[in-house]
Amino acid sequence: MKLSSTFIPILSILYLVHGFLGENSTLEAHDVVIESSGSSLVPPKTYTKPRLVMYVQTFTTPTKERLSLLPLVEHQTKVTHVILASVHLHEEPGQIRLNDDPFDSPVWDTTWEEVKVLQNHGIKVMAMLGGAAAGTYKRLNGTDTEFYSYYHPLRDLIGKYKLDGLDIDIEETVDVSVPFRLMNALRRDFGPGFIITMAPLASALSDKLGQNLSGFSYFDLDAFATVPGSDEKLISWFNGMFYGGFARGPPFFQSVVDAGWDPSRVVMGVLDCSEDGQPNGFVHIETLQQTIRNLRELYPGFGGVAGWEYHDAGMSDGDVYEPWAWVKKIGQALFEAAPGKTGNEEL
Repeated sequence: MKLSSTFIPILSILYLVHGFLGENSTLEAHDVVIESSGSSLVPPKTYTKPRLVMYVQTFTTPTKERLSLLPLVEHQTKVTHVILASVHLHEEPGQIRLNDDPFDSPVWDTTWEEVKVLQNHGIKVMAMLGGAAAGTYKRLNGTDTEFYSYYHPLRDLIGKYKLDGLDIDIEETVDVSVPFRLMNALRRDFGPGFIITMAPLASALSDKLGQNLSGFSYFDLDAFATVPGSDEKLISWFNGMFYGGFARGPPFFQSVVDAGWDPSRVVMGVLDCSEDGQPNGFVHIETLQQTIRNLRELYPGFGGVAGWEYHDAGMSDGDVYEPWAWVKKIGQALFEAAPGKTGNEEL
């Protein structure tokens, strides 16, 4: 999920094209006015409440203490999904690690106990497969025998640790058949209740020819990635990387919707600390909250927000280290009653 600085010029061009003024711009979310009579503004037929997704990749605090996930529950942040990152398939089939350690390493014992607590409070806990370290998806790009030699151990770990879903983050060039085969296998083995998401660049969703890290078209993949015999999508939603200037206002999200995506299936991924990505990719919490409110008003079926990443969330917004507080502020913007509402309506 953390992008190389190589993509800064490309992303800059994208948000300049969509009306942003660049890194030093004073444009704020409330300055943006959008007028459109297109069908993209029509709310989706099937409405789902927005999602508040938090990625967790660094499992220590800035002072190198173990990072606990329990404050997400204790402080009623309203987080809906937690994604543990990153899972990697190594060269030898069956050698699978969460970051640097196997799932059954003592390093993760307390984390797995906390995962159970989160799940008991209704929070879905998923794993992210892949990311910036290449190699995982090339190993899933072989014959059926080769594919299942890597897939079956992954399937067994997902089942053993009772994960609720898998976030497929492909940051290496592979054929579209790779995620398609993986998603079909996951659906077959875990059923419709298992969550399958993907994490493309936002630009890969705004234009068929838009910059992406995966080497295939997400438009093409989503068109045929359906449950056999139905129109049900295999991909539950997209955790798009709306980094760069994208989170400063609704226009880029609108460009994704105008490209044909249901807004309820697009979650706006943002940086929660300026140290987590490009220097121009971070947006302060007050501006981000207003952006979220604007998007909720524009799209009643707005898909939600994903934060990268939890361990340093909010550190660029204040001196007190309370990552859960940043999550709670996002939750307030996502779930608070809109002006003129009582709070009892469906959000």
